[in-house]
Amino acid sequence: MQFKKIWQLGLIAIVATVGFAVSEAPTMAAAKSWRNGMPSVLKGSFTSRYQKTGGYFPTLTVSSKKIIISTQPKVATTLQNLAYKRSTPVSYLIKGTFKNGGRAYLRMMFGTYQGKSRISYRNSHQVNGKLVWTKHYAGGFYQK
Repeated sequence: MQFKKIWQLGLIAIVATVGFAVSEAPTMAAAKSWRNGMPSVLKGSFTSRYQKTGGYFPTLTVSSKKIIISTQPKVATTLQNLAYKRSTPVSYLIKGTFKNGGRAYLRMMFGTYQGKSRISYRNSHQVNGKLVWTKHYAGGFYQK
């Protein structure tokens, strides 16, 4: 009698574990795939609220094919050949290439502030196959 109850509890635990693993499998597989382009929530033209020396407000322009980061009046960094995947509920991991062929990774966070879209990012590069991230996010960029 005691053996029968233990066996039933063990069987229920195994079925519950397998059911949970099967229900979570598609979600985890979808998060690991890279998609070409950019998600629509990140697209647009954004400006920093904070003025840099010389009276310039940095800008960030995101389209489906490229990202342009301008931190000084005549200097712009362009990332092209973009791909993305969702990393958290409020951020995406973006990979792209510079014009000289170098690879870059960005973690872009999004949200709203006072009714406007807000984006911040931090960049990374690969060292021995692992991503090394900068310590701080680049300040808030707000939709124009």
